[in-house]
Amino acid sequence: MTLKRGWPLKDPIEPLLLQHFTNEVAWFFDFCDRERHFAVEVPHRARTCPHLLDAIFAISSRHLSRVRKHIDPYLADRYYQRCLESLIPELGRVGPHCVDDLLAATVVLRLLEEFDVPISGLDKYQHSVGTRALLRSQIAQVPSAMGLRRAASWAGLRQEIYGSLSEHQPPAIKASVELLSHLDSSQDDCAWANRAVSHCLEVLEFCFGETCKSTETFDALLASNVQWDTDRTPSYDPLCFQTCPEQVEPSNPFWDIRLHSSWHVMGWQYKNLARLLLITHDPYIPRIGLGRQAALERMNMICSIALSNPSTPTAMVVACMAVQVGGDLLEDLRERRAVLDLLVQLEATHGWPTRDVWSALVGIWPETEATVDHREGQEQGLISIQNNKEGG
Repeated sequence: MTLKRGWPLKDPIEPLLLQHFTNEVAWFFDFCDRERHFAVEVPHRARTCPHLLDAIFAISSRHLSRVRKHIDPYLADRYYQRCLESLIPELGRVGPHCVDDLLAATVVLRLLEEFDVPISGLDKYQHSVGTRALLRSQIAQVPSAMGLRRAASWAGLRQEIYGSLSEHQPPAIKASVELLSHLDSSQDDCAWANRAVSHCLEVLEFCFGETCKSTETFDALLASNVQWDTDRTPSYDPLCFQTCPEQVEPSNPFWDIRLHSSWHVMGWQYKNLARLLLITHDPYIPRIGLGRQAALERMNMICSIALSNPSTPTAMVVACMAVQVGGDLLEDLRERRAVLDLLVQLEATHGWPTRDVWSALVGIWPETEATVDHREGQEQGLISIQNNKEGG
């Protein structure tokens, strides 16, 4: 092994950050990608692309500072700023061979901003405005082609679901005709998951857009949601779907719904999130009370899938979105406790910001044993999960 051909890494912590991106953070992008472009191709491209390398260092620093606590939390900010300083001047003069690098770096920075901006939508630093605009222009203007460019485009569209829900605004980024045409001609499992993503974006446009919430549009969207379930490939069938016996887990109100691969998990998550949004924005029902049970069942399914498939952390992120949409409908104390536990686990284990959602739910729900217990024990729960992780 020769030491003369090493990577351009200057700080002793950078090999750790690069490795952490490949092993842990890339899953936030690759869960609908058999080829795992962000884990395999992006690090190799970063070797000769400074702004892509800095984007990787930035998101890895942020993630590690949240889940391990031994990384300087300001390190991510320094890499973030350095990345923007080198990335922005490239926007107007990149050649075709650099487009994939630029798009991937922008998507990676967008994930960092999602870690910094809670689902409540409060963007303290207004960071997301910049990269969201960059992402929108790139996806709209650049042909999707194949490989990394397509994978990064879909990653950006999935991020827009979180952004739209955070701000209660219609999606600012839409799939290109080329991306959608690929879905129409493919029976691939990952394509089915991205069909659910595209459908969820259409539902968000219906929920938060300025156009009239017509019953015709609602009916068409509901039919599409049902059709996804009807036409999906057999590989999307759950490995098991059963309730958790109360005598075994008395505190667990969720079902055991296990699926084969991450794209199966996330296809169901986005499909169910879209259905939950349709239930809560049903023009046939003047108030959500009449659809409360259907909304609760859909939210329960999303949380159940997330907890039953822990190897897909993004499933818990979608569960957080679902709780933000319908958590105020929960009345059962056991369900409230379980939802709050899920939020605590998501932040402690994966670093995702959930405290604002947690606080909002506790503020909405009447003062009960469930909310009092968790108000007093939230920090202890976070510390306990963190200690278990470090001890393992």
